Amino acid sequence: MDSMSARFRSFGFKSKDKRDKHQPASPAPSSTNPSNGATSPTAPPSHRSSSTTSLSINQQQQQQPLSQPHPQQPPTQLNRPPSYPPQQHRPTSPMVPGQQLTQHPAPLPPNMQQQYQPGIPQQMNPPPAAWVSPCPPGAAPQYRNPAEIEGSNRGKAQLIVGIDFGTTFSGVAFAFATNNEAREDIITEWPGSGTHTKQKIPTVLYYDQYQKVVGWGPDIADALAPTGYPKPGVQKVEWFKLQLMLSGNTYIDPINLPPLPPGKSEIDVAADYLFKLRQAMRAQLQKTLGEVFTREERNIRYYLTVPAIWNDAGKAATRAAAIQAGFLRDENDNRLTLISEPEAAALFCAKSGLLNLKIGDAILIVDCGGGTVDLIAYEVEEESPFSVMECTTGSGDSCGSTALNRNFSNILRAKIRKMKLPDGSRIAGRVYAKCIMDFENRIKADFRNNGQKWAVDVGIEADFPDAGIEEGYMMFTNEEILQCFEPVVNRILELVRNQIIAIQAQNRVLQNVLVVGGFGASEYLFQQVKLHVPPQYNSKVVRPMDSVAAIVKGAVTAGITERVITHRVARRHYLMATLQPFKEGYHPEQYRVPSLDGRDRCKYTRQIFVQKGERVKIGEPVKVSFFRQVAPGATLMYEDVLYACDEDVCPEYTKDPRESQQHFISLRSSPANHHIGIKEVVTLTSDLSRKNLETDFERMDTPQGIFYRVYFDIYLTLDGSEFSAELVCQNEIMGRCRAKFR
Repeated sequence: MDSMSARFRSFGFKSKDKRDKHQPASPAPSSTNPSNGATSPTAPPSHRSSSTTSLSINQQQQQQPLSQPHPQQPPTQLNRPPSYPPQQHRPTSPMVPGQQLTQHPAPLPPNMQQQYQPGIPQQMNPPPAAWVSPCPPGAAPQYRNPAEIEGSNRGKAQLIVGIDFGTTFSGVAFAFATNNEAREDIITEWPGSGTHTKQKIPTVLYYDQYQKVVGWGPDIADALAPTGYPKPGVQKVEWFKLQLMLSGNTYIDPINLPPLPPGKSEIDVAADYLFKLRQAMRAQLQKTLGEVFTREERNIRYYLTVPAIWNDAGKAATRAAAIQAGFLRDENDNRLTLISEPEAAALFCAKSGLLNLKIGDAILIVDCGGGTVDLIAYEVEEESPFSVMECTTGSGDSCGSTALNRNFSNILRAKIRKMKLPDGSRIAGRVYAKCIMDFENRIKADFRNNGQKWAVDVGIEADFPDAGIEEGYMMFTNEEILQCFEPVVNRILELVRNQIIAIQAQNRVLQNVLVVGGFGASEYLFQQVKLHVPPQYNSKVVRPMDSVAAIVKGAVTAGITERVITHRVARRHYLMATLQPFKEGYHPEQYRVPSLDGRDRCKYTRQIFVQKGERVKIGEPVKVSFFRQVAPGATLMYEDVLYACDEDVCPEYTKDPRESQQHFISLRSSPANHHIGIKEVVTLTSDLSRKNLETDFERMDTPQGIFYRVYFDIYLTLDGSEFSAELVCQNEIMGRCRAKFR
């Protein structure tokens, strides 16, 4: 840590008190009340624990002590649970209620690790014999002697590779780290580029009629005819990164995206590109590092950037594509970390010495890429070592530079129609291709809104004055190009304005607005941001010298240094469907179901793990306790569906009461249920069959018969850009899922 402190002091961060006197202390861990969204204070010690699905475990504990308390254990430092020897041959997990863990539960036994094929959902029908039900007051917990688990201390790989997988352009950087010190290098030599060096290459593929990749990135000679157009039967595929996040996102219009090849999914296409990128990366690293690369290749740690506004399904699809491309051996290989693009940018700017911040100051990252624009505000938590936490909910939209291309394409098509050529004209096709290429490579980057006219050599001899073509050049006025920029830039300015308002509402001092990303290199965009922020912030809008490479270099920095972001603001609710005691006149009648204890329950009632807008510490699980009522002889294998909700106010039920036939909300919601905003995110499969129902669980004798109560806890972890959950029963992990999204 001392070396890290010295490292960040060299970036311009001075040593001072850990917390400003005006800054409130971090709140104690809390739990969520699903009924009203409120939070309850930290739970009392574990000897009073009980569980429920209708109320937070902590609220239940405070209402009534247990009839069979655990022996009181002496307190430990930092309010952490006491240490117990782990049970022999069994992985253990802490069971202290109402607080987030500082480490992850232990690994699953080998027989619980299932193989996962990217893009193929796991199919299993949960048995109906048991229900997730509220834990009654005074019930004895089914676990004993909670034990601290061993941390998953992953060895720090010496070779770090950062990958900026962009919508329009992608890049790769690497570093060979020694004692937290390293210099990032960007790969600039690519197949097909000849002697030209490029920090980023096009995110594009060419497929032949057999769905074989015949061209990618800059290496497209075999895909093109002498005319410069794709050969007959060859399909150009681009912007496919946006296809990875279509599920559940309304701001991306699939109609405006180029089609995928027949028989190829978005994961397949992304994997094809990443496979080619990996091939080229390996060749360059072998050339640069020699036998060092051969020795270290199996230990490379990858940091792959994703937009901060992507939903869980988009992140899972990205990981699946990386696995399919060969970056990882299988889904259990933990050498790949997804890092948000704004976080990577913040790391790059911190290391570059652009920031001179003190505790409580805020910085706003405006990451303008090809497909999306991400905005996240961070508040400085500590100066040495430098750490920040999100202070507002991140925002963004699909207003990247590809939106400029779409606008320019519409203007260009209107001009070409004035040429009055027959459909399918080769001349019209040539004009279109030449203008699109020149807009992408020259006009888009150089536009200043200074009255300049733009001439594009379209390579034809005939004049078409109505279309603006004279002497082989098509002319575009300043106003026509401005029409491409204005709606896109105005949307970005709106996002910036809203973030500044949110920062001011929290009484934070905004010290910098950092404009990064490929589109962020646009001088027109940069000047518009400076012009439209409040006057006191004009001088605070800055752009790194190497803004195009900021993301990929920051991804490598994430692997060299300690992660600097400690807390995130949840962008959605995370919840699960449970049973609660049925309330006459309140719960929908069609949701009434009988239970083994003779009391009717209401199904589809939601239990919130994390609320939208809640600040969550990265990597520390949130625990909620449940129990099931199980009939004698029932199987002990289950599936629990975890949901996400993007709405500000989470609905009370995971299923719309007006729908009587559908069992669960589908990830690709139908118009009938889309309005409630709840989507399936991940299925947590658990196997308790090695437990003995009669001897390991509480027996209940009722007039309705005998049944057993199976108590368990679910730990939900939002680890940076990813999502994971574990089911723990009697100190044993019985189920785990990580990014296995439907």
